[in-house]
Amino acid sequence: MAKQQKSEFRSISYVIMGIVLAVIMLLNMALLYLNYASANRTFSTTSKEMNLINSANGMLEQVNGELMEMIAGVGSTQGHINTMAGIFPAVQTKLDQYEQVGYHNEYALRRFRHARAYIDAYEKKLNEYRDRYTAVLMTNDQDQIDAFKDTLKNIYDQEISPLQTASSEMMVASIAIGSAAASKRTAESNRNMYMILAVLAAILIIGEIAIFLAARYNKRASEEISRKSAQFADASSKLMRSREKMEDIAVSNILTGLKNRYALEQDIGERLATEQFNIAVFDLDNFRSINDTYGYDFGDEYLAQIAERLKEEFEQFADIYNITGNEFCFVFKRTVSDTQVIRLVENIVNVMASPYTILNLTVQLTVSGSTYHYLAGDCLNVNSLLVKMDNVLRNAKRAGGGQIFQVMNI
Repeated sequence: MAKQQKSEFRSISYVIMGIVLAVIMLLNMALLYLNYASANRTFSTTSKEMNLINSANGMLEQVNGELMEMIAGVGSTQGHINTMAGIFPAVQTKLDQYEQVGYHNEYALRRFRHARAYIDAYEKKLNEYRDRYTAVLMTNDQDQIDAFKDTLKNIYDQEISPLQTASSEMMVASIAIGSAAASKRTAESNRNMYMILAVLAAILIIGEIAIFLAARYNKRASEEISRKSAQFADASSKLMRSREKMEDIAVSNILTGLKNRYALEQDIGERLATEQFNIAVFDLDNFRSINDTYGYDFGDEYLAQIAERLKEEFEQFADIYNITGNEFCFVFKRTVSDTQVIRLVENIVNVMASPYTILNLTVQLTVSGSTYHYLAGDCLNVNSLLVKMDNVLRNAKRAGGGQIFQVMNI
């Protein structure tokens, strides 16, 4: 009788253990599913955001291409105008869809809103000059029409192109920041998954029957988890490569390989309030004549050769930036003394003003610049710093060019 009672107790214990193990297993399965679903949502959301931003950016490139063809006199001017007018509603639709995706990283959303402001300004500026061009056409005065066309290139360089470039850079920055946040969430999901698996492994030692039953179930579950983990790891790798590519594009000039103005803001923005340093800006005088005479490919190669020389000779002394087409900025390192800076500025001018041979043609331009011994608190932000330096640079050009003026501390 006692043996029967013991057997019944043991059977009940096994049943209870089996039920407990089953409940625990079910809970862990639910946690794994929720963790996987969260990671999958992160991947899906990030992919959708990237597709929408890339699509909008591609449309803006198409607008820019239409505008460049119109400036070059290729195709029907009215056709280009109509095409550009039709693209912007599609761009706005993509931007609206981006905002409706759901979760956005705060900093990525801030960059996106900056990009959208630039795009709105870009569209407004194009509409403004479209209306002006339409008004000129209505006069039927060929001289006025030709004069407007002649000024269109300068309008593009000075007013339209900077807006297009800024909007593109802001959208790329938005994707880079969003991808970084997604990678962080992915890492958290992976950690959670490994913790859950560890709990499963610990539970599997309880009870012979429970271990056997749990082992059979866990084998199938582990195979599925491994397959999903491999898929997710592959997706994470692709996201990482895309993020790295976006970051490179966001902070570098594709033509010269130097860091751009966005990178300059990142590097010295926080130093303005607390540090002093030497900074200089240089610009080739009359560079536009090179493009007008020999073409843009020639001018691009000219800038690329100058950038390569500057990196070879001065990268150890300063961080070098290509902040606009033919404008280069040097932030001298803390180890470089004020006296050394003076000599380096002279050497930089000599390098930039040297003769360069492109396509068997030798070209040489003078260089104007501005230098600034920056003191902590002189400027509120990088933009105000560059405005101050560019004003002095323009004064040097007005004085005949080929000169270096110094920004005076106030």
